[in-house]
Amino acid sequence: MTEKGYPFVFVGIDTSITDDYQKDALLYRFESEKSHHHYLVRIERYVKGLHCIKFFDETTDASKGSFSHLSATYEPRSIFRTIVDIALDVLRKNPKASFMYIGAADEKDAEGRPTRRYRVYQMYMTEFDVHDLFEPADFISHSMSLLVNLLAMPTEDERKNFREEVARFIGFNS
Repeated sequence: MTEKGYPFVFVGIDTSITDDYQKDALLYRFESEKSHHHYLVRIERYVKGLHCIKFFDETTDASKGSFSHLSATYEPRSIFRTIVDIALDVLRKNPKASFMYIGAADEKDAEGRPTRRYRVYQMYMTEFDVHDLFEPADFISHSMSLLVNLLAMPTEDERKNFREEVARFIGFNS
């Protein structure tokens, strides 16, 4: 991906939503230089080094559909580049971090099929060669991708168990 990302800032750590799986969430913020929209990036940290990447336009922060909102700014490459840069920042601080992302559905997506947003994410993520760091696992019918860190889980058995555990946690079979 040759597109340049936007500068971002670390905002803080949200500890308000924790349970047996989620520990906290890292919060980042950036502004689009093109549309001047402000975006919030939430990296939820779970047990076993799993990090779930979520982002949304700041104007939809409190709304129920914030992850399904379409901003219509027509600048996905710069936004995705920034999200990847933030994930790389997290990886620098925690070299054993694994990541997942889910393409939220909107009113035009059919149940049980990959969402349009997931397909776009997949298209952009294929531009990054991560196979020396991660083993990708796709749960296509759930519009979810998992990037299992090879440093944290060097054996196939460890990675398989991790994928199965994540599938159980999310609530579906691998």
